[in-house]
Amino acid sequence: MANRLEHESSAYLRQHAQQPVDWYPWGEEALAKARSEDKPIFLSIGYSACHWCHVMAHETFDDAEVAGLLSENFVAVKVDREERPDLDQTYMLSCQFLTGSGGWPLSVFITPEGLPFFAGTYFPKQSSDKLKIPGFIEILHYLSEHWRTGRTALVANGEKVADLLRSQLQIPAVDEVLSVDLLGAGAEHLNENFDSENGGFGGAPKFPTPHQLLFLLRWHQRSGSDIALSMVEKTLDKMAAGGIFDHLGGGFHRYAVDGKWLIPHFEKMLYDQAMLALVYTEAFNISGKKLYREVAVAIFAYVERDLKGEKGLFYAAQDADSDGVEGAFYVWSKDQIKSELGEFAGELFCRHYGVDEAGNFPEIKDSSVLHLPENVEGQDAADLIDRLAVDREKLFNARLRRPAPFIDEKIITAWNGLMIVALARAATVFANPAYLQTAETAAIALQAAAGQDEGRLQRLAGQSNSAPAFLDDYAYLIWGLIEIDNAGGDPCFRQWAAKLTVSVNKLFWDDQGERFFYSGSDAEVLIAHNLELHDGVLPGSNSVMIANLLQLAAKESNPELMAQAEKVLGRCAGYAAKTPLLYLHYLTVLSDYLP
Repeated sequence: MANRLEHESSAYLRQHAQQPVDWYPWGEEALAKARSEDKPIFLSIGYSACHWCHVMAHETFDDAEVAGLLSENFVAVKVDREERPDLDQTYMLSCQFLTGSGGWPLSVFITPEGLPFFAGTYFPKQSSDKLKIPGFIEILHYLSEHWRTGRTALVANGEKVADLLRSQLQIPAVDEVLSVDLLGAGAEHLNENFDSENGGFGGAPKFPTPHQLLFLLRWHQRSGSDIALSMVEKTLDKMAAGGIFDHLGGGFHRYAVDGKWLIPHFEKMLYDQAMLALVYTEAFNISGKKLYREVAVAIFAYVERDLKGEKGLFYAAQDADSDGVEGAFYVWSKDQIKSELGEFAGELFCRHYGVDEAGNFPEIKDSSVLHLPENVEGQDAADLIDRLAVDREKLFNARLRRPAPFIDEKIITAWNGLMIVALARAATVFANPAYLQTAETAAIALQAAAGQDEGRLQRLAGQSNSAPAFLDDYAYLIWGLIEIDNAGGDPCFRQWAAKLTVSVNKLFWDDQGERFFYSGSDAEVLIAHNLELHDGVLPGSNSVMIANLLQLAAKESNPELMAQAEKVLGRCAGYAAKTPLLYLHYLTVLSDYLP
């Protein structure tokens, strides 16, 4: 029997609609039930392409015992983090305060007033000595008992977390000089964290960090630093050769579980495609390396083929799993390849793409994630890509016979904005007007979705029950419209960018703090204002808005926008000086501002 998530618009929520848990979507009905029944809320936040979200769903939420304990003692609420990033930010930061770490699925226990008192991520039904994780059953018994007998301490704990969240809103003094020294410090910190053998920064798990690479490219252009360029090239080369790149279908998986970019978590996110296409495009523009153009083109081809909807807008993500098995769509055994290509061609392909009898993907026997081992017959990656194009196409077509991973068809305004950025920039760098046309088509569709007089943007374009758009939705879209203008697009897009900037100032501007809030003044009030100053997986939306203001000020000869941009630059400088690795997109923008 379906629960009340059955008719939700979110594919992630609907994935939980057949579970025995009495799920509620976030909203007044759930909050009122918690207040009236004096129960804490179990808040579960995830997204449709998340592998570990699926694991916890099957192991824990499909279980009748878990469902009974939740129904008896808690109000269970399910949230799609991509639809409500404000909730995700608030409670992810709470989890980090409480535990020192975070991730998805995000599991938070809160009071009916929203105060978080216990948090974690993935929990199996029973305790796992191997993973050193307590069982969810154990947690439910423990917290339900303490809610009855020790509630004062739990609420006090929640108040402390809320105070920490509010402390993030403190207004810093403007006492840091805007100088090139800040840029050099950022480059030096990246150099200290650089993996000189495998590229990227830090160890496993290893995520693509395109905004960091874009900063290094900008630093190279400003300073002539060969070290900065070599870090970018090493990283891009290794990612393009690794299993994190889909060598048959194009596009990048979300991250690698190892330090060598070999074995990915297989979900594909639109925002990763956009930002990685952008950095490969910019790297080609600077270096002229053929490989970078080919990778960028392959990303665009994947997005065009698999993630583009009827109106020219782009879907959010493609799942990691097919038929409940992560990676099954993507991995190959040696016998499977020979069966499709023949003995001789199959053997050659396996040698070039690192496939042997033992396999490198232990979850599926004898199977391998395709990758390009170093120095195969002394050829570079671009030559191999060209040489084996026909064989790759044969395997790609064979792969289409397999059950395909689910595609989440929600249209997120922010991520579409990033895709528009990448397409418009590529149109200029690759002298390809088709990319500009695709970018303009998407922008027109977003404009139509905004409704009469280009009104209030929605987080989910064209969806009537969507949350209102957040700062990143506006900031990334304005960035995309400016890039269309930079590429020679219709002037109407720059005009819309200017109108949207007026809306941003009405909805998000913090006059006292001289920065932008993440949630609009018309948004639901949570336990603390959301403020996204630093970078996360994506560039910080305040930094993107600074860049937008600077460009529009120059294009429209508007000194007020320039003055506003300079205010936010000043407010963020102290943060960037203390933790430059969290403010690398800010430093990229600062580089553009400084003479």
